[in-house]
Amino acid sequence: MRITMICIGSTGDVRPYLVLGRELRRRGHEVSICAFANFASAVKAEGLGFKPVSGDVKTFMANLMNGANGVAFLKQVRDTLREFIEPFLADLEAATEDAQAIVGTYFGQVFQSLAEMRHVPYVQTQYFPIDPNPQAPIASAPGQRVGKAWNLATYQLGHLLISTLEKYYLSDWRQSRGMSPRKLEAAPCYELCGHLIPVLYAISPLIMPRPARWGENIHMTGFWLDRRESTYQPDPALADFLAAGEKPVYIGFGSMTAGDMAETLDIAREAVLLSGVRAVMSTGWGGVDVPPAENLYVAGFVPHDWLFDRVSAVVHHGGAGTTAAGITAGRPTLVVPFGGDQPFWATRVQALGLGPHAIPRDRLTAPRLARALIDLTETPKYRVAARELGERLRLEQGEVIAANIIEHELRKWLREEGLPPDPALEQNRPAPPGPAASAPAG
Repeated sequence: MRITMICIGSTGDVRPYLVLGRELRRRGHEVSICAFANFASAVKAEGLGFKPVSGDVKTFMANLMNGANGVAFLKQVRDTLREFIEPFLADLEAATEDAQAIVGTYFGQVFQSLAEMRHVPYVQTQYFPIDPNPQAPIASAPGQRVGKAWNLATYQLGHLLISTLEKYYLSDWRQSRGMSPRKLEAAPCYELCGHLIPVLYAISPLIMPRPARWGENIHMTGFWLDRRESTYQPDPALADFLAAGEKPVYIGFGSMTAGDMAETLDIAREAVLLSGVRAVMSTGWGGVDVPPAENLYVAGFVPHDWLFDRVSAVVHHGGAGTTAAGITAGRPTLVVPFGGDQPFWATRVQALGLGPHAIPRDRLTAPRLARALIDLTETPKYRVAARELGERLRLEQGEVIAANIIEHELRKWLREEGLPPDPALEQNRPAPPGPAASAPAG
C-alpha cells in the first residue's frame, strides 16, 4: 500500500518515523516521508521516498520553542504559520497526491483535512498527550502540577484555541477544495468520512499509564526506537576522552536555537567546571563554539544511540526523542525544558524518580545547574530507577505494535468502504488463533 507519512518537526520527531517507516517497508508497503528538506538524506538512506515541505526546520523550531506557554505559545504558532501556510499546504497536497493512506504527527486538523480531501484513511500519531486526561495538562499549558481538574480543563481550552487558529488559516483552503469549514471544538475530532480515526501514542505505558477515559481508537504502543547496532565511528579525541576516566555526563540541547544559545551553553560549561563532573557537551543546532576543558569534551553531532551507552547520566531539553533515548538507555536524567511538550517530559522524569527537579531554561544558572549535576551523578536511587526502567523499556517493540495497528486499521477501512483487499495487508494478516496457528509446517 502507498503510505505517506507526514512529520513536521525536528530530528527527535523524524527519527521515530524512520523506524516506523522501515518496519512498514519491511512488510511490503511503499512508504514516503514528508518532512523539511533538512531530513532528505536521512530518509533516503532508509530506502524510503522523500517529499519535502517548504521552510527551514531550524527557523520553525526557533519560532516555536522559546519558552512561551498557553495563549502566548499559540500566538507564536499563528505567527509562524502565517509566513508559510500557503506554500506549506501546496507542498502537502503534492506529497499526498498518490497516497492510499496518510500517517501524520499531530498538527491540528491539517493532515486530517488532507485525508478528507483525498478520501483515504488517516492514522494520527502523537509524541505527547493531546487527548484529555487527568494525569497531565495539555502540552505548553502553564501549571504542570496544579491538579486533575486543571489538567482536564487545559485540553478544552487548548482545543478551542487550536480550532480558532484553524479557522484563521485553514477555512479558506478547505472551502476552495469543496469541504465545509471546521467547527470550533473543545475536544479532538476523530471522525473522517464516516470512519473513526485511530490514534497511536509513541509513548510507553510504563512512562504514563494509559488513561481509562481514552476511547478504544487511542493506543499506546511504546517508543519507536532504532534497535540496530550503531555503526558510528567516533572522533579519536572523543574515544580517548571517554576512556580516560569515569563515565561522563552528556549535556546537550539538540534542536533548541531559541534565545541566546551562547549564554545557555556558557552556563552549562561553567556548571561543569563548578561541579567537577566529567562531561561531553553537544552544541547541537546552537551553532556556538564552546571552549573545551580538562573535564569537558565539546562535540558536534554524536548519535544518541551510540553515546548514551557510554555516559553515566544525561542532561537535555526534554524533547520526546531525546528523553526516550536517555531513559531507554537506563540513564539518570535532568531536563532543562525550553517550551512545547518538554515540561511534560520533565514532569514524568521526576515522577518516575529518574532524576532531580527540572530547571526551566529561564531559571538556569551555573550554580543551580552545578548542584543538580552533583545530585544527578551522586544519588544512587536515580541510577537504580533508571536502570530498572531502561531494562523494561528495551523489551518493548513499539514500532512493531504500531505497524500491526496501522495494518489492522487499513484493512478495516478497505472493508468498510467495500474496496478490494490490498496484497501487502493480506500478506501480513496475523494467523488465526487455535490449533491451525501453531500447527507444525509440513
